[in-house]
Amino acid sequence: MARALDLPARLITGFVDAQLNGLLGLDGEKEGALVAVPLGAAGPVAAASPVITTLAPEVIPLSSREVDYPLLRDAYDNSSLDSEAEVTDWGQVLNSDISPAPSRSNVVFQDLTPLRTPLPVPLAGAGRSLAETIAKRGSTREFSGEAITAEALSSALHHATQGFPADVPAGLVDLYLNVHAVTGLEPGAYAYDRAAHALVPLRAGDVREASAFLCLEQALGGTSSATVFFLADLARVLERGGNRGYRLANLEAGLIGGRLYLGAYGQRFGASGLTFFDRAVVDFFSPHAAGKDAIFVTALGRSVKS
Repeated sequence: MARALDLPARLITGFVDAQLNGLLGLDGEKEGALVAVPLGAAGPVAAASPVITTLAPEVIPLSSREVDYPLLRDAYDNSSLDSEAEVTDWGQVLNSDISPAPSRSNVVFQDLTPLRTPLPVPLAGAGRSLAETIAKRGSTREFSGEAITAEALSSALHHATQGFPADVPAGLVDLYLNVHAVTGLEPGAYAYDRAAHALVPLRAGDVREASAFLCLEQALGGTSSATVFFLADLARVLERGGNRGYRLANLEAGLIGGRLYLGAYGQRFGASGLTFFDRAVVDFFSPHAAGKDAIFVTALGRSVKS
């Protein structure tokens, strides 16, 4: 929305968690800040940070009972930054070297299958304005199995993976695709090469059944036109970004997945986010995906209602 309004915006992922939660009056045991998004043009450099006064407003419970997830609380606490000095050091390490690691596979990159959509695609070519796209956006409950065009898939992939203004670099997440019904592309499993905007063929043939199984045996994973799997080399991410690196990998996957949704509904087809069998996803796309971890899945295709 900020980009559509020509309004500068930037993601801030490094901050002192307890201070930001206190500023917002959040109980860190129940909820916590994950990302801050400053809106507007940059101003002068701030003076010394003011003392953060913790808010403690009275709140009305949102439900009659609560379900506690101790593992989530531990993950949040163990990925928190405790001081401004720690925030600075963390950011410097991340920005010093977080370029994508070389592939561990033996895939010959001369075999890249280029996607043919001219780039960039004009906004008018999407068929819907951003406001209309957001209003129409949802999660497709049943795919028809019909094909989308290679140009439509190409447009969605390209615009979803262009990075985002932030205090840390992007490039932590790799995309893998199972193509089921895309005119101009052979069915099969692929890895997406962002830099070349091309697909690396990994496995040829009908993979609908495999896709459905990988998505926790949900039919949506196989009846889509294409299902996109997000994987990350978490060992490398955690080495550079500490425990907070896991937040970054999930944030990037979520942003790309959200953009795929908009790219799909802007072009008048649908999308759905899915859960998955973690290890089975990695095994299916290996050896190319060896050493990575599954993060998220987004299926793209035409709804039976469209």
